[in-house]
Amino acid sequence: MKNSETYFHNFESIDKTKKSILFIAGAGMDHRLVRAIRLSDAEYNKPLIIDLPGHGDSKGSSSNSIESYSRFVINALELYDLENLSLCGHSMGGLVALDMISNHNFHAKSLILVNSIYPTKVADILLDKAKSGNGDAADFIIKYGLHRRLLGIKNAFSEEEALVMLDDLEACNNYQLDLNNLKNVGIPVSIILGSKDRLVDSKAVENFTAIVPSDIYMMNDVGHFSFFEDPAELSKLLSMIV
Repeated sequence: MKNSETYFHNFESIDKTKKSILFIAGAGMDHRLVRAIRLSDAEYNKPLIIDLPGHGDSKGSSSNSIESYSRFVINALELYDLENLSLCGHSMGGLVALDMISNHNFHAKSLILVNSIYPTKVADILLDKAKSGNGDAADFIIKYGLHRRLLGIKNAFSEEEALVMLDDLEACNNYQLDLNNLKNVGIPVSIILGSKDRLVDSKAVENFTAIVPSDIYMMNDVGHFSFFEDPAELSKLLSMIV
């Protein structure tokens, strides 16, 4: 569903008596992130996701600021009076979700980070590939992030990813967060990781969980793209957590 310049996926049939999970996509990605996620129709609304500016079917320009993206999502959600809502961010989307909770006091039932942690520092070689503007960055992320070989995985990235990828990666690098703000966040925090994910720093996970009480779930033989590598297992985990 489109409202002005923003694309809202699966927002047209929300049942407020059911649980809702708002997904936030990673760098260069969009609503296609959740196409294989299956939740019980009896208990959950369909997976909700809002395309960030310049991503997928949303107009506007991408940003090199996580704070800008979090404000965008919060403002977009003002159109809907959502209750019983959990946040689930993949990769860069996890930083957006963290910012919504820590710096904007966004009310959510729970917070889930998938293949995501703070801080997320991007290697110089990846930034250089993003600056080329020819899609090399997505190829690099797929090469080093994907464990299970999947045909057509690049189609999960926005068509204009060459233009937005650099912004998104710089947003990850630029983001600063005081984890102490999350010490007493008051909601369950869960982290879902892939055992073969080479893009999430295990030391950063250790440092994060030392400050922010979190439940960690490990998906076996999965890389950075849990949503595509094993959507059935991820769906089961989400149903167990939320």
